[in-house]
Amino acid sequence: MTGRGWSVEAWRSWCQTHAATHGGDVAFRGPNDGFVRHLGTDTRSLSRPSETIFFALVGPWHDGHDFLQDAHDAGVRHWVVGRAPRKGDSWAKDSDVLVVGDVLLALQAHARTQRDTFTGPVLAITGSNGKTTVKEWIASLLPDHLAVHRSPLSHNSQLGVPLSVWSLDNHHDLSMVEAGISHPGEMSRLRDCIHPTEGVLTHLGEAHLGNFDNRGHLAQEKCALFASCQRVFMPESLRDACAGLTQAQHVTWAFATEEGADRAALVVDVSRGPEHALWTWQGTTSQVALSVSSEASVRNACTAVLVALHHGATMDSMSVRMASLAELSGRLSTVKRPHGGVLVQDDCNHDLGSLEVALNALDSTAGAATKVAIVGDVTQSGLDVDERVERIARLASDKALDALWMWVPHWKAENQSALAQAMRKLSPSTEVHCETSLDSLVGRAQNLKPADVLVKVASNAHLQPVLQALAPAQHVTSLTLNARALVDNVRLLKTHVGATGVIAVIKGLGYGTDPVILGRLLEAQGVDWLAVAYADEGVALRKADITARILVLNPDPSTFNTMHAHALEPQLVSVDHVRAARNWAESNDVARWPVHLKLDTGMHRLGLAEKEDADAEQLLDTPSLELASVMSHLAGADDPSLDEATRSQIEAFHHRTSTRFRDVPRHILNSAGASRIASIINDVQKAEWAPVLTHIRVGLAMFGLGADAESIGLAPVLRLETSVSKLVKVPAGKGSGYGLTDAADHDRTLAVLAAGYADGYPRALGNGVGQVGWKGRLLPTVGRVCMDMMTVDVTGLDVAAGDRVTLWGDHPRLDRVSGEASTIPYELLARLGPRVQRVVQR
Repeated sequence: MTGRGWSVEAWRSWCQTHAATHGGDVAFRGPNDGFVRHLGTDTRSLSRPSETIFFALVGPWHDGHDFLQDAHDAGVRHWVVGRAPRKGDSWAKDSDVLVVGDVLLALQAHARTQRDTFTGPVLAITGSNGKTTVKEWIASLLPDHLAVHRSPLSHNSQLGVPLSVWSLDNHHDLSMVEAGISHPGEMSRLRDCIHPTEGVLTHLGEAHLGNFDNRGHLAQEKCALFASCQRVFMPESLRDACAGLTQAQHVTWAFATEEGADRAALVVDVSRGPEHALWTWQGTTSQVALSVSSEASVRNACTAVLVALHHGATMDSMSVRMASLAELSGRLSTVKRPHGGVLVQDDCNHDLGSLEVALNALDSTAGAATKVAIVGDVTQSGLDVDERVERIARLASDKALDALWMWVPHWKAENQSALAQAMRKLSPSTEVHCETSLDSLVGRAQNLKPADVLVKVASNAHLQPVLQALAPAQHVTSLTLNARALVDNVRLLKTHVGATGVIAVIKGLGYGTDPVILGRLLEAQGVDWLAVAYADEGVALRKADITARILVLNPDPSTFNTMHAHALEPQLVSVDHVRAARNWAESNDVARWPVHLKLDTGMHRLGLAEKEDADAEQLLDTPSLELASVMSHLAGADDPSLDEATRSQIEAFHHRTSTRFRDVPRHILNSAGASRIASIINDVQKAEWAPVLTHIRVGLAMFGLGADAESIGLAPVLRLETSVSKLVKVPAGKGSGYGLTDAADHDRTLAVLAAGYADGYPRALGNGVGQVGWKGRLLPTVGRVCMDMMTVDVTGLDVAAGDRVTLWGDHPRLDRVSGEASTIPYELLARLGPRVQRVVQR
């Protein structure tokens, strides 16, 4: 993340102070002049390395110390590390190095020093959900003259918070920083980093509390953020939960019908619906319509309005601003372009921080060779136009862009010239165009050859023709993959088991998603192996430049040549299979080809019987093969009635690998086994069988699905949505669709949806068996599900053509939908049709 920068002298002074305060050693051998403006934690996204401080973080997937030489080769000369340089480490010989006991704490302390230079209000936003939405909506509702700093997207973690705080600058008038926690004790560190003057509490969860004992414990941990705050904004309904947990003034809003409305600063009457909401503020009642209708969205909007009113907004200004509030459905999302490459866009407000994040996302794509950014002016940054030009040019030049297209309809010719001149100086190879005509920009987009393209402007609504030209809509039904939820789920599963390694299974076309995109996401997280079913799936990943180790679960000996040529590693499931691999490898003069051995411990499908172990071990004793891991598969880990059989399998696997195959990873826990491990085996068994539990092999659970997924806190990753094509009035006694089935005794309004069983929605869910989600409600199906469409009952609801509905996702969950269809989530994922548009949400 980019900040306004410190001189090298100031950076060295901070290092000495931090070492004296927290313990540590310093050595200054780097350049004596220059500035440091960037904080880096990942060598893959370094911006201006010579101006970067690299923090060598140790996380669940990566150890930053393993990449110090790579960062040095790129030009980094300023370091914060947790291990002292060894003799001969060339990266330290010409650099400034601070060695500390806690690198993450040093990063947070560094950001705190930057925060302390800011004298305006700093709002810390937390809650079980709604943090990002409330933050972005507050920014939308505040007066235009305020220069608002805020954490990009949902950067609210122990790492995301200091990176967000670092970007706080003198020209800002107000700062909003999200803070999210998953374990007790974490909030105090975020509080010390943010040092907020005001707080915002959006929501306190009632269920799936994760690592917190109960709602009171969660409230205590959340409110630790507000220790230094003068006031905290929250719904009135949370006042009692927070009583005594903070000395700050509680400023609340309430619905008119709620208890405690007389204590609230803002009272909202939605009894006639959100579109007719009445707002009572400072003794005056105003009618201002809300453009959102689900209960969660209305509550988030009320919190945002409350905060905005206390920071200069007026009820008179709200009528226009609230009409523009919309669900943050996409954030940073990626879709494939038919012409080649991908389109990256987001629906968050446009500022310099979010622009930097978006440019990083474009930079990290591994699609087309050409990269183009379409960027709008950052008018609400609080900077004059000359400074905005300089900041945009600096951010754009940090990335290897082939072209920068500025959408600046209000820029003067001299502003356009200044940007072109700045880019020629900073990045001479980047082609620059300043567009003031929408038709011209559309034409340029229509003629763009294969390229990865970012669109980052104040409102994408103005550029719909451009988006359509870049990635023409092919089908309104879409499958959205939440990348952050996927990564969080894998980390949670790893922690839940106490494993050290992960094999991520992405067979079946990535469980109906996009195996290449899924593979890249997981590769970036450092999983030990990607696992596919057949060789051709692995070849497709290699052709997409994925370099992670790839395990092929069902390799036919006829594909050994292909697998070896693409560095794929076969699973061998019988003595004959092992013999075939050895014979092929020796006849082709292959050395140390990694292979994996599967043992049958009771599933009676694939794998070696115990009596075959010795023969397999002997066959594997050859320079041509290298045993990479040993595995087995659980037959009924998802079924509590089969827990005894599952325990027997784990015990048998441990027994067979305790003398043979000991020095390689051993894995038997699949998704269900990893999710339900606490129910399947006790602590004594877990300790005894620990050697075979070091690695987990997960597929469905990554997507927040399967046995015990909700109870351990896994979040849904996939969302299947479609649009309402048309509304139809159906008289009482009349059926609908083929066969005129499912008649009712009253007049109805039905919504025709643009999806059917050709898109993967089961025909069995027709005639009211299934339900779809719309603005927090569940709408029952009516009549038969057809190949290309289906109907749902929307009688009495304000549903309109074009509205989006959820076939499965958060509500209803895929587990529920598959159960109603008398099948399993795997089958519905595998059924997803090719015309369904795949979208990645970051």
